Parts: sequence; structure tokens; C-alpha cells
Amino acid sequence: MFAEITALILVYRYWAILLFALFEAPLTSIIIGFFAATGDLNLYLAFGGIVLGDFIGDSVLYVFGRQYRRLFERVGSRLKLSPARARKVLAYLEKRDRRAIVLSKLVHGIGFTGLIAAGGVRMPFRRFILTCVVVTICQSAVLVAVGMLSGRTYRLFAHLLGYFDVVVAAIFLLALFVLFRMLVETVADRNTKD
Repeated sequence: MFAEITALILVYRYWAILLFALFEAPLTSIIIGFFAATGDLNLYLAFGGIVLGDFIGDSVLYVFGRQYRRLFERVGSRLKLSPARARKVLAYLEKRDRRAIVLSKLVHGIGFTGLIAAGGVRMPFRRFILTCVVVTICQSAVLVAVGMLSGRTYRLFAHLLGYFDVVVAAIFLLALFVLFRMLVETVADRNTKD
């Protein structure tokens, strides 16, 4: 999957970044950091694409939760989620909505449910999206830095391998020269003995 994402980002660049950020902003952040360090992407445009894509994705989840609250109530009853437990969760979300959003953004795999629940409890959209954008910017900045460090390490290693290639080639040529000299001396010794 990683190879396909990187290939698509190299071909379609910022459009691919925007699309991947809708679904997987953290992984995309690391990838753009790597490509920004290697000079294949403009860091600012790519970072803006991450934030915009994540903004759109979070907004869609919020609207989905807001529009389909009754559906979730029915699904909860089928999942044997007691009304008392559901009220407890909703009360927590209403009191500590920002904390719940931060946890939802940082916990991958199940985090999207917190974003949907924020819409379900009718958290004010402005408060929701401001919290999401701040978390996205902070999280993506850290992950882009990780990607940039790996990209710089890659470039340094490739640069050192370039020197290594030169050294190996020089040693190989020196070995050929020594073998040629030994062969010439051996042939000259045989000619002088005869």
C-alpha cells in the first residue's frame, strides 16, 4: 500500500495528497515530509493539502453524525448498548467535547467514531472544526518532521553511497593495475630467462 501511495503522490502530486489526507492524513504527512526533504514536493503546498483534506474528512464525519443520530440510536439498541450507558457516553462528550475530539483525532482505527459522535451530540461546528484543525496542524507537523528526517537520512546515505561507489571503483581499478603490472613482470621475467 505504501508503494502505491507514494507512486500516486509522485504522479498526481497535490491532488493525490488531498485525496489521501481525507482518509489517512498521518501516513500522508510522513510521506510528504520525505518527499519535501528529497526536493520532490513543495512542503507548504503539500502541508496545506494535508490540512485541507483532513478538514474536509472531519467535516463529513461531523455532518454524518449530526444527520443520522436517530440511526445510531437504533443501532446502539441492536448492539445491546444500554440507554444508561449511551447517556453516560453522551454526557461525557457534551462536558469534555474538546478532549474527546483530541483523543478521537489521535487514536487511529476507532477515532472516527468520536468525530461522528461530536456531530451526534450537536457540538457547535465552529468549536469542533477549530479543535480538529489545531490537532491536525500539530500532529501533521510532527509527522512531517519525522518524514523529513528520514528523507534527509536517505539523501545523506545515497550521497555516501555515491562516494562508496567511487572508492570501490578506484580500488577495483587499482587492483586491475596491480594485476596487470604483475602479469607484465611475470611475462618479462620469462622472456629474460629464455
